[in-house]
Amino acid sequence: MDRQAALTEFFEQFSLAYSSLNVDAVTSTFSMPFMTNVNGDITHWSEFDPLYQTTKTLFDWYYQQGFRSAHYEIVDQVFVGSDHATVELRWHVAREDQHYWIHYTGYQLRWIEEQWRICGIMQISTPEKSSFMPINESEEAWSPLALAEAALGDEIQRPQKAPV
Repeated sequence: MDRQAALTEFFEQFSLAYSSLNVDAVTSTFSMPFMTNVNGDITHWSEFDPLYQTTKTLFDWYYQQGFRSAHYEIVDQVFVGSDHATVELRWHVAREDQHYWIHYTGYQLRWIEEQWRICGIMQISTPEKSSFMPINESEEAWSPLALAEAALGDEIQRPQKAPV
């Protein structure tokens, strides 16, 4: 399978895992080190367990907020050399109350051991994006990582920063 086809298949499988809030399946796609950028707050993860626990906490919170399933559209995709790619997805999250959340997430991927792995996630809420969303009244713009981090505060594990 070529890497383009592998990337398409990767996101089909990732979408199923994310849609069902399957922590094990989603985190199995991550590589270490891992980076998150949520509205400019950058976190570098060098250990898997804190990232796993944070993902579990986030997914539990998403479910409590009404998240029931998700599907995506590819907004942009760029291959950087043969072993790196960046992909931006527009997610449509079906909620328990029949409304949808819409959010954009950027992914940085590396080709490792003949498969794609996510090494970074970026979610930035900007007025520009919010201004052309939502499409209809049953949709609302949503930045799940930013909202969850604000709501959960100290419940989210973060790696300790090394002293400078």
